[in-house]
Amino acid sequence: MTKLTRREGLATMGTAVAAVALGANATEAATEAAAAFDESNINWNSIEGFDHLWYHILNVDRELGVVDLLAKFSANERILLHKHHADYSTFIIQGELRLYDAEGTLTEIRPTASYVRRPGGGAPHTEGGGDVDVIAWFSNTVTDGLIYEFLGPDGETVATIGLDEAEAMMMAQAEPVQPIKP
Repeated sequence: MTKLTRREGLATMGTAVAAVALGANATEAATEAAAAFDESNINWNSIEGFDHLWYHILNVDRELGVVDLLAKFSANERILLHKHHADYSTFIIQGELRLYDAEGTLTEIRPTASYVRRPGGGAPHTEGGGDVDVIAWFSNTVTDGLIYEFLGPDGETVATIGLDEAEAMMMAQAEPVQPIKP
């Protein structure tokens, strides 16, 4: 019997254990559990020319310079080459986020329930989903006005997103689902 690893996340443990008991292996069970996240109340948005990526901005706090958003990446696809200018945190809600360097080499896999904090800067990279669409929460702390810089095939800047753009994107999207108060 295959044991669950810490990387597969406590959030999927119950479903994974039940599936293993019924004969599935833990990795398959964790993948099935990750795919079970109910995203039906999320109003996803897209940007023309940004294939395999959807977003929903949760909050823009100009005073603190913080932008929180949900991002969804297509399974087995990659988004545009980009750089993170803001310090950021991510929490993987569904699937696994795969990161690739500018040459296309897989450099990191962030499984469901993983959390990371990283400083802004770093080398350009691309990212995308594993075998299922990945949904991740990103919290960005803006330090130089920019959050993301998207790059073309020759490393040229093709688009940027900063506080102003993030706020405009949030204002243009549908209102998020609100809690129900009985």
